[in-house]
Amino acid sequence: MSFLTALYTLLIRPLELLFEIIFCMANRIVHHPGLAIIALSLAMNFLVLPLYKRADAMQEEERKTEEKIGPWQEKIKKTFKGDERFMMLQAFYRENNYKPTDALKGSLSLMLEIPFFIAAYRMLSSLKLLQGVKFGPIADLGAPDHMIVIGALAINLLPILMTLINIISSAIYTKGLPIKAKVQLYGMALIFLVFLYNSPAGLVFYWTLNNLFSLVKNIFYKLKNPRLILAVMSALAGVGIIGYSVFKHNDLYTQRFVRLLIVGILFLIPLAVIILKKHVSFPKKDLLGREKARASLFFFPALFMTVFTGLLIPSAVIESSVAEFTDPAAMADPVRYLYYSGCIAAGYFIIWFGFFYLLASETGKKIMGMISSSAAVVFVVDHMLFGNDLGTLSPSLKYEVKPEYSAAKQLINLVVLFVVIALVVLAVRFLGKQTSFVIMAACLAVAGMSVMNMNSISKEYKTLDYMADQSETPEFTLSREGQNVVIIMLDRALGAQIPYILNERPELMEQFDGFTYYPDTLSFGGYTIFGTPPLYGGYEYTPENMNLRSEDSLEVKHDEALRVMPYLFDDNGFNVTVCDPSYAGYKWTPDLSIYSDHPDINTYITNNKFNDLADTLSGGTERIRERNFFFYSIFRCAPLLLRGNIYNLGAYNEADLSSRIVASQSVDSMSVASGYDPLFMNAYSVLACLDQMTIIDEGGSDNFLLMTNDTTHEPTLLQEPDYTPEAYVNNTEFDRDMEQRYTIDGRTMRMDNSMRIMHYDVNMAALIQLGEWFDYLREQGVYDNTRIIIVSDHGRDIGQFDDMKFFDGDLDVEQVNPLLLVKDFDADGFTVSDEFMTNGDVPVLAFDGLIEDPVNPFTGNLITNEDKYSGDLHVFHSDMWSIDDNNGNTFLSDDWYSVHDSIFEEENWEYLGFY
Repeated sequence: MSFLTALYTLLIRPLELLFEIIFCMANRIVHHPGLAIIALSLAMNFLVLPLYKRADAMQEEERKTEEKIGPWQEKIKKTFKGDERFMMLQAFYRENNYKPTDALKGSLSLMLEIPFFIAAYRMLSSLKLLQGVKFGPIADLGAPDHMIVIGALAINLLPILMTLINIISSAIYTKGLPIKAKVQLYGMALIFLVFLYNSPAGLVFYWTLNNLFSLVKNIFYKLKNPRLILAVMSALAGVGIIGYSVFKHNDLYTQRFVRLLIVGILFLIPLAVIILKKHVSFPKKDLLGREKARASLFFFPALFMTVFTGLLIPSAVIESSVAEFTDPAAMADPVRYLYYSGCIAAGYFIIWFGFFYLLASETGKKIMGMISSSAAVVFVVDHMLFGNDLGTLSPSLKYEVKPEYSAAKQLINLVVLFVVIALVVLAVRFLGKQTSFVIMAACLAVAGMSVMNMNSISKEYKTLDYMADQSETPEFTLSREGQNVVIIMLDRALGAQIPYILNERPELMEQFDGFTYYPDTLSFGGYTIFGTPPLYGGYEYTPENMNLRSEDSLEVKHDEALRVMPYLFDDNGFNVTVCDPSYAGYKWTPDLSIYSDHPDINTYITNNKFNDLADTLSGGTERIRERNFFFYSIFRCAPLLLRGNIYNLGAYNEADLSSRIVASQSVDSMSVASGYDPLFMNAYSVLACLDQMTIIDEGGSDNFLLMTNDTTHEPTLLQEPDYTPEAYVNNTEFDRDMEQRYTIDGRTMRMDNSMRIMHYDVNMAALIQLGEWFDYLREQGVYDNTRIIIVSDHGRDIGQFDDMKFFDGDLDVEQVNPLLLVKDFDADGFTVSDEFMTNGDVPVLAFDGLIEDPVNPFTGNLITNEDKYSGDLHVFHSDMWSIDDNNGNTFLSDDWYSVHDSIFEEENWEYLGFY
């Protein structure tokens, strides 16, 4: 991060994001960008009103001081020269407690206006949401208004109106002031006219509203003529009536206008209070006592919140999975994201809140100190005690399932926070020094933990240099005369959905000619860390058997499993290709060097190698992380009541979702979404390009391909009926017409939320792409002589089937019901088998008839599936899926179940306990 970027992120970016958040929230309420701009103007003006009020007071003080010392200052300048004049002026200034730099106070309001204008300009001038939007007489909020057209000449009326209001407001404000002040304000009005004349109407409309607010404020503060005040209020009422008439022919817009009117009234309440305080005398009461305000009670908590939200929470997220925040195509230390989150946090809590604090009165400083101290403690309590188990967080900072909190939990949270705030207020009131000391110690603690996390991230990043070397273009060979074996592991593919997918798209059965579908298939665990080893290595690598080999690390045993089939096929004369082996080297991005002692094996990373949008998606993801890490922290620290609005379905109140199109998918409903999910695109593009990777050998070579693909692991809403990723997805009509597709023979697959539908979509998309590849293999004459196994490591507990929930809902069997489709050599027809299977059968199925009595090259044991018939199978039901945490010699203790004969009958299951 350059110095200028850091400066911008500290000073301007927080304001720009504040504008964006208010606009986004307002737009969700009023459902029209024009009305949202009005709400934005009202909100920002009331937020900064105390700041401008204090700045005006300081300017007034400065003018009075200049009037007092001005004549004497001029007399000294006329009487003395050179060093003597300088010394006399310095002595005069000291005597009157005046500094030459105090002259800057006279321009304080102007200086305050500059960063707010820059923030508004950057946010509104490029907001795509405004483009083409009509608002009253404004034809397009995203372009110059062109309200007056004379022949070929188009005149922008809004900038002229803005300038007139600005001049009137300046005239009222500078009444009785010297010409210097008037020239300054009139000059700025003209500068804004020139600068904004050809700007988008939305931006000019916002600034016009600001000037109108300033005019009203100046009328109240500068004029005492009630008739004029009444006239202005009447004019405002007239504007309201006109606004109502503009929208009266549309009931929806009328409702929105009424909403906005209510919001405006709510904003007018504090303005009325300010006016009353100015013109009506109230008995003064020092609610916080008479002790001197301590800056430490404001700035220490502000520093704590800066480090906590800007560094500690984001660094903990990155540190939990450094590889997921590292782009192999553009290697860079993920610590860089903390520069942005840290600067944004410092901009809010230290720079801008600190600026408010420094300009506040003594009572205001005491109140702000109390608020700052309370907020710091609330942040910790909310983060530590409420809502930590939120599910899987993607590298785009979106949860797989939308976080939701019950009303009871929200109430408990509010009660706890009320008690906490009361205790903080008492501590600050009676133990001010001790409270400051505690908060300072907390600052040091969170800073230390942040540094440790950052150091850990950088160390882990340095170990990922192998990712940069895995850049070869993937390819594999299939022969026309030899025997080919292909195993494609679709991570998290749902076996239970297959009948419904085929019901909607029966042509898939023709493309999958020769395949047998095994619905009664078991996985030995609900996550990749547990389900993958037996799939690749057989029954010796079930979680139970891996735990029995407690002398070896889980990493060693996992890597053994990944190498069993490739090594045996290689040793038996097959050309072997391995792509994306899951957690190879116990790393999130597979370390292909685990195959280095068999140099004949071709190894590739296919993920993200065929994504045409890769560069754009990567840039969009970078921008999202730079923006949203801070807001993710605020989401984790906020009261439960506010978290939904802060999280905003993972958009974190980004106003212009069109700019997120290439960086993340925003799901608006079960049928509507916008944007591309980068992780899905990285994997889906591989399946779409399988034909490009396939090299056809005219001879009789034997070939083995082992590939992992994550298409089914990244739930995404796709455009039906083709199930393709699109920038804008709208399946409303198709879903309505095809609702019956989810019911077969009276058994309905529940599809009543977006997560279930997105899982269905990606499973359908994967099978469609595989079907098209199978058609290609037929055309090339390599389909019949190829054994193909499509399998997954586990399913997902998304509650689609009531008859698959056992033990009072504690076990959703769909999580351990993986996909298993098998096509043998020269097989034909699509069949369904009720045979009880596990994904640990895959090695036996792969070796059958090709390698006689295969022996595990690492343990020397015969590879069979006899365990399936010798007794109950033990399933590990654990949510501790991370290889960063579950990486000892045995898996961390959790629940175990046993099952035999079939997974679909509850009486076949038994809970074994926690161990």
